[in-house]
Amino acid sequence: MKTKIALAIGCMAFGLAATSCSEKEKSEEKELIEVKVNVAEEKAEMKADLRELEAEIDMKIAELEAKREKANAEMKAEIDKMEADLKDEKSDIEKVLADIENASENTWIDVKTSVNKTTRDIEAEWKNFKAEVDETFDGDGK
Repeated sequence: MKTKIALAIGCMAFGLAATSCSEKEKSEEKELIEVKVNVAEEKAEMKADLRELEAEIDMKIAELEAKREKANAEMKAEIDKMEADLKDEKSDIEKVLADIENASENTWIDVKTSVNKTTRDIEAEWKNFKAEVDETFDGDGK
């Protein structure tokens, strides 16, 4: 009888341990899924922000091309320089977008930190660039 009780207690303990392990595995799996979802959401948000900035740059390039038609030779040279700067910014954005796309859950924290810094730099340069364009074309009637 003692053997049967010991066997029953052993089976119960094993069952509880198995249930506990199973619950722990389910919990870890759920956390992993949540991390993947969070990374995917963050990547999508960052890519959308960068695409928006890229669209603004494209619009500014179009504006500059329109201004070039009316500009004198000196202004055309300035516009060419500005367009080259904008194309460099677009290139930087494309690199950042590729970094985001290629990031895994394991590398995401490092990539995210790098992307945030680069994005801040690009946005600061963009703000300065817009001010430079406004200053260059203010009052010239073109």
